Amino acid sequence: MDFQVPQVAAFSDALKGALEHAQTVKPASIEPELTKADFEQLFSEVHSIFPTSQLSPQPDNAQAADEKTTEEQKGRQNGVIETVARDLFSSLIATTSIESPEFVQVWNLFDILAALSDNEQCEPALLFWLIEELLDSQTISGCSTTFDFLESRRERITAKHWKQKQLVILRTCNELLRRLSRAEDTGFCGRVFIFMFQSFPLGDKSSVNLRGEYHTENVTAFKETPIKPEDAADKMDVDGVTSTPKEEKDSNSKSVGAKAVSFDSKDKSASEKSLDTDALYPVFWSLQQYFSQPTKLFEPQTLNKFKYSLDATLAAFETVAQSQRSSKSSDDTKDSSKKRKALEVDASDDNFNPKYLTSRDLFELEISDLFFRRHILIQAAIILDFLRSLTDTAKVRHRNIKQPNRSVMYSDQFLGEDDDKWAESMRERINHYILAGPDGPHVNRIIAAVTSRDKGWARWKMESCPQFERPSISPAEFNTARASAKRLATSKRLRPTPMGSLNLDFLKDEDEEIAMEKFKDPARYRLPDLATFKDKIAEDDLELDFAKTDTDRAQIVEAKASKTWRALRIASRIRLAAFDRIDDWQNIEAVFQEPKHADDEPQEEEGEAGRHPDDKRPIIVSGPSGVGKSALVDLLLERQPGVFSKLIQHTTRKPKAGEVDGQDYHFVDSAAFNVMLDGDQLLEFTTRDGFDYGSSRKMADLAIESGKIPLMQLDREAVQSAKENLYVARVIFISPPSREELESRLKKAGSCPDDKLPDLLKAAQEEVDQSKSDGLYDTVLVNEELEAAYKSLEEFIYGCAPTTNGANEKNGASADGDITMQDTTNRQIEQSSETNGC
Repeated sequence: MDFQVPQVAAFSDALKGALEHAQTVKPASIEPELTKADFEQLFSEVHSIFPTSQLSPQPDNAQAADEKTTEEQKGRQNGVIETVARDLFSSLIATTSIESPEFVQVWNLFDILAALSDNEQCEPALLFWLIEELLDSQTISGCSTTFDFLESRRERITAKHWKQKQLVILRTCNELLRRLSRAEDTGFCGRVFIFMFQSFPLGDKSSVNLRGEYHTENVTAFKETPIKPEDAADKMDVDGVTSTPKEEKDSNSKSVGAKAVSFDSKDKSASEKSLDTDALYPVFWSLQQYFSQPTKLFEPQTLNKFKYSLDATLAAFETVAQSQRSSKSSDDTKDSSKKRKALEVDASDDNFNPKYLTSRDLFELEISDLFFRRHILIQAAIILDFLRSLTDTAKVRHRNIKQPNRSVMYSDQFLGEDDDKWAESMRERINHYILAGPDGPHVNRIIAAVTSRDKGWARWKMESCPQFERPSISPAEFNTARASAKRLATSKRLRPTPMGSLNLDFLKDEDEEIAMEKFKDPARYRLPDLATFKDKIAEDDLELDFAKTDTDRAQIVEAKASKTWRALRIASRIRLAAFDRIDDWQNIEAVFQEPKHADDEPQEEEGEAGRHPDDKRPIIVSGPSGVGKSALVDLLLERQPGVFSKLIQHTTRKPKAGEVDGQDYHFVDSAAFNVMLDGDQLLEFTTRDGFDYGSSRKMADLAIESGKIPLMQLDREAVQSAKENLYVARVIFISPPSREELESRLKKAGSCPDDKLPDLLKAAQEEVDQSKSDGLYDTVLVNEELEAAYKSLEEFIYGCAPTTNGANEKNGASADGDITMQDTTNRQIEQSSETNGC
């Protein structure tokens, strides 16, 4: 249309004039940014070029015509400004290099468009359209300079009209990431990701995989049947690994030459030996298809292949790690410096590879690298957690979701009990492997934290990504709230004696002696008795129960808070230790309780007072159900009074019949338990039968501060958790004399149903077998007869018994592990049946 030509020419002249003005007020650099105040002349010309009304509306429908006219004018104005801006932008980037000082005109043009966009005088996304074209026309170095501009203006250009800009920003950043190499441009990729994270809201769904789709295009190619190298001279040497001599190769056709990492362990049977490298190669690389497409594991046949591949891979990793440790400690005279350099862990070795190199010639080198093995095991840990999320216990937690996203819940898929046990055991083996390596506890803690937070995001996707950001309030709502707060804080009625004011009655004319006596009144300076606040706070609690309105309830809570604060200030002078027992400000009963003194304790007969061991470390007693842990712990507390403090676990389950809160367990809800877990208040935590269990680190510290030794009774999984959390304690395993004796004790106690007895005995046998080899326990004691077992326990605690990782011969165990059966006392039978597994 012809009437648009004058507007295009006029705005082109105005824009060029604004750019010339910008050169006079700003140096040839990206900073500082230009704002609307720097272009007042341009904005005044825009109003004259694009008048608010050019068409007269029809009188019969004035309102509708006016809206239509305004819409047309707005579209015409946006089109004119975009045309002029694109033409000037194309001319600048075609004639000016981004490295030259004259390129500052492009940054000034972008600042002008940002100001026009904020003032709603051009298309909101116009600036990002031009930036997208600029990135497409530049090299990686030029893109980095362009991104400097984006980072310096991020808060300003994303503050308004976000909905019109977000798709352009997402498309621009994704296209730039496709051009960048994650191996060579790692820092630049990180800048792009940080820009996106800072620009997009935390709950934005634009980058969320709501349908649970997997990257099926990520295919790892490798030779299914690798050709076996025939010439040993062509093989590469791997430092720090065991090589097979040529004579051994001739005698055994299945062995690999000097190039291969040795996967054979002398202490394993023939059925448990790892695969050789040729057999392991296709098995190992086949894991990648399961890592990239875990839904394939829903097929039982595929799951069995995955289990076999992961078992073989982990066994090979364990063998390689063992061989590297052995080679590091032996043969120091033969190329020792080279081996130490190969086995040394350095942060610079932690490189990122965008694609795996699957050549058969590189396989031994990759397997011998610690970071490569850890990377594979982290992928395996993620897949195992995914499989365990399909169990019945895990799905119970998702039943209360109001708007479930069924695409990522896999409601029709379930993991069997046997497969769940296998996944749990493999996860435990991976944890043990990582813990045994360099910086093992630190790496394992990082993996646990990352996977735990990833489960939270997975839960968020299952709930269809609900918004968790609270909307901003309007100015009117803010003013209303401020006026209400000011009204509540303003006293309408003047008090005869304002709060906190000094009583000036002593200034009255009277006898000086009488006035001085009033000053000496103890009520003027003596602190009130702490006990007086106890009754006052109790009265406030009673009134709070009968409060009818919210106003009355608020006044009572405020009055109680005042009394509570004053009581705590007084208690801080005399009972500061009681503050550790306060978890809620509304319940400060702990400060009113009289502290126990040594004189208040019942006096023991001479010679029967408990004695403290030289080793003050906490003590953990563990063992299978029914072995007699409780009986030994009770005897220890009874015969050594005042020495040990028994710690009780917290749990989220409901109390069973006969259980007492604070005596058997501390029963809390899931919210309170999660607060303790997130606050790092638990020294160990486990999940059993769908309920959480954990021991309070705070209670253990309180016992130590009071001069006692914490005494805990935990199962094997809890002991392992305490070890992983680096909690230092002496761990004692109580073993039954035999499987038959344990079965007899459980039947006599009658606490375990007959249908659960086989499973309980099987689990007990596994614990006994593991206690002899894994080094988790400091000593193992056999509870064949209660008094003898207690004597061995006491000797170990007080430093008289030898430390072994097997049975103590004083308890009736011979060197070969055979046990002579003896009758147990009634007391042992009654107290030896814990309810952990029944």
